[in-house]
Amino acid sequence: MARVIDLKNRGPGLQRPRVETPAASPLRFVGSKPIRSSLKSKPEGSLPPRPAESRAPEFKGGVINWSGPIHEYQPNIGAIAAVSLMLFAVAVLVQIFQKNLITTIFFGLLGVVILISAGKKSATVDFEINPLGIKVGERVYSFREVKSFWIEYEPTLGIRELSLQLRKWYSPYIKIPIYDQNPVQLRLALLAFLPEAEHKDTVADTLARKLGL
Repeated sequence: MARVIDLKNRGPGLQRPRVETPAASPLRFVGSKPIRSSLKSKPEGSLPPRPAESRAPEFKGGVINWSGPIHEYQPNIGAIAAVSLMLFAVAVLVQIFQKNLITTIFFGLLGVVILISAGKKSATVDFEINPLGIKVGERVYSFREVKSFWIEYEPTLGIRELSLQLRKWYSPYIKIPIYDQNPVQLRLALLAFLPEAEHKDTVADTLARKLGL
């Protein structure tokens, strides 16, 4: 016959099994969504290494800074002379055949500006990337002002620059020479604050690059 236990009249030897509930694990917040952290952390040696692409850039104090001319000065004297003479010739032809004084002045001044730019070296300024924005000399561009960034890095062609697209529709790209800075480190630092998008060179950018201005 099966043994029957009377739970109503159980003696002191029979006690209801005690059920222990685990303490609520601590919560940590990422953005606006709570994520429950693990109760037991894995030993550091058992964790897989983070991919190189996802590692945060290691720069002292959260700041990357360097200095140099605001434009790389490598003028192509032959190309500058040829373009300036061509602009002066166009100005003369326009005045002879069209008698358009405004267009004549425009092409003439453009030739003069190119010649002056060829003989004027850029001042050396300080550049800096920090959690508040990007500093170019005395001007600071906050990340709220910048729509996207792009790093053009082709040392064999002499191209090493950071391009910033501002949110103002009438503002052109801001070109910042990065010189001997690590482009990978700069890119990872900026990705924490800005989206990356390819920037196409304008006609003026292409001409200035060909002339070394």
